Amino acid sequence: MDHDFPFKIEVRDESFRHDTVPHVHEYFQVCYVLKGYCRHELNGKSATLIKGDLFSVPPEFEHRIELIEGQEVKLVLIDFMPHLLDSSLKSLRNMENFTDFIFSQPFVTLNNMLLPKLNLTVEGQREVETLIDGMIRELKERSDGFALMVKANLMKLLVIAGREYARFVERRPEEQLLRNNRKYFEAALAYMDQNYHREIKLSEVASVAAMSTAYFSTMFKWMMGRTFVEHLNDLRMKAAMRLLQQTDYTIEEIAFRTGFNHLTHFHRTFKKSTGLTPAQYRKNSR
Repeated sequence: MDHDFPFKIEVRDESFRHDTVPHVHEYFQVCYVLKGYCRHELNGKSATLIKGDLFSVPPEFEHRIELIEGQEVKLVLIDFMPHLLDSSLKSLRNMENFTDFIFSQPFVTLNNMLLPKLNLTVEGQREVETLIDGMIRELKERSDGFALMVKANLMKLLVIAGREYARFVERRPEEQLLRNNRKYFEAALAYMDQNYHREIKLSEVASVAAMSTAYFSTMFKWMMGRTFVEHLNDLRMKAAMRLLQQTDYTIEEIAFRTGFNHLTHFHRTFKKSTGLTPAQYRKNSR
């Protein structure tokens, strides 16, 4: 994948050698079945995918696509790094249905079937296939502004995925089970809020979210717009500012009360965050 434009799209058919073992990748992958059918193995479950199915594979999530002997298939694989979409990511993160589609669905199995079996409506299929054709053409011709056109089409495709997923969920009697997966992530955030004052590790919080450390780290940055460490430091800084304003605790005591085991590290982090030393901040705030 090109470093300056981390995006790739390819169309595979039955002549392509399928995955013999599950694998992971560092980028997001969105797959769409143009023709025929194949099997997809994810999270220990296998499901048959047919024409019109759209599904996502987040980074660091083990999966495998298996072709069916003697059967025709045409599968579109769209790979991209999250930073490709720049500031647009903030808008996508705020779109709850899209977040559920790309974040929650890999965890969900109902009646021994992999979800989402997100088979697009006829209108949705037509829109998605037009966008795919447009991205392939832009990458082939590489005319001026091709990167902007590809990103615009990718954004449209992802919004369509979110909308179609919302319609899909509303029709399911198991809607609440689908929605509950978001609570794992919210529980991890609450755990950080309650435990920032002590030494907590990424792996510890990932276990609260019922995710592997690598997958949680990737999804945390996607959902929050910053890394686990950046968010943890922000919680600690806000707590330290409150204590400096509202109490007479010594600076050393505040450092230890907010999760910093070394006073030097506290001073360095505080100065980087606020532009002031803790003593200067306390004096100015009073």
